[in-house]
Amino acid sequence: MKLLETTTNISFKNILLLTDLSEASQTAAAYALGLARHFKAQLFPAHACDPVILTEAVNTSVLEEVAENSRQRLAGLIKETDVAVHPLFARGMLESVFPRWIEENGIDLVVVGTHGRRGLQRFLLGSTAEFVCRNAPCPVLTVGPHVTIRPYSDFKADNVLFPTDLGPHADCAASYALSFARETHAHLMFMNVVPLEAAFQRDRSELTAAVRKCLEKLIPPDAKLWCEPELIVEVGDPERELLGYAETERPDIIILGLPHDKKFSNFHTGVTYKLVSAAPCPVLTIRDIATN
Repeated sequence: MKLLETTTNISFKNILLLTDLSEASQTAAAYALGLARHFKAQLFPAHACDPVILTEAVNTSVLEEVAENSRQRLAGLIKETDVAVHPLFARGMLESVFPRWIEENGIDLVVVGTHGRRGLQRFLLGSTAEFVCRNAPCPVLTVGPHVTIRPYSDFKADNVLFPTDLGPHADCAASYALSFARETHAHLMFMNVVPLEAAFQRDRSELTAAVRKCLEKLIPPDAKLWCEPELIVEVGDPERELLGYAETERPDIIILGLPHDKKFSNFHTGVTYKLVSAAPCPVLTIRDIATN
């Protein structure tokens, strides 16, 4: 991990909002709209009408009626006029149209709500959000069921939490966290949780001091001029410590770095899954593109 000398300016130009048109999507839509307005980006609210929910006995006219109703609800989802809005609709499975939507529209951010509708096993996250987290080639903002709609219409983050395991992907994600903090002169919290098994193998005070030095390398020298960086080192279970801290401190956004080749083979039991599912604020996941 090298010392960061500066912060990369982050800007989103084309934002894809995936929605199932339910009331739960309104929170994700509010964040997508706020980000689009803040970055002067184009917003693409998108819905795929899954034919699996309709039986083979349904005639063509009913299918067309369902599709037209979905189109109208999609078009009315975003009523603001100060953002360029381009609704996307497809009849078929999301898995088949998602890559095309990304490529054809130059999508650089995906926003999706996390709630399940296809069985208890995936209730916390939802199959659509899980698919997006696994397959999106760009950053993904997940808005979970514990997130409430903020009272402002523009994006604002007074408190940014950046948990990191200090892996090779930390530098890339740190640039996003620093950029978000600079946008609003936010309080930026760099956090690392040392697993208990690692703490048992080394003097705890020496270990935490070493971790703090690694976190310091992620902060450019001029960062204190435009944000309030704070270093947090805890020892314990990463999932429990991170969620507990988020519940107590109530950050406006969590920014989480992922290796570019992460496959989520154990997604349902990982720290990423738990944060995305249960965090009290949106989570922005960033895949490292530096080594891609």
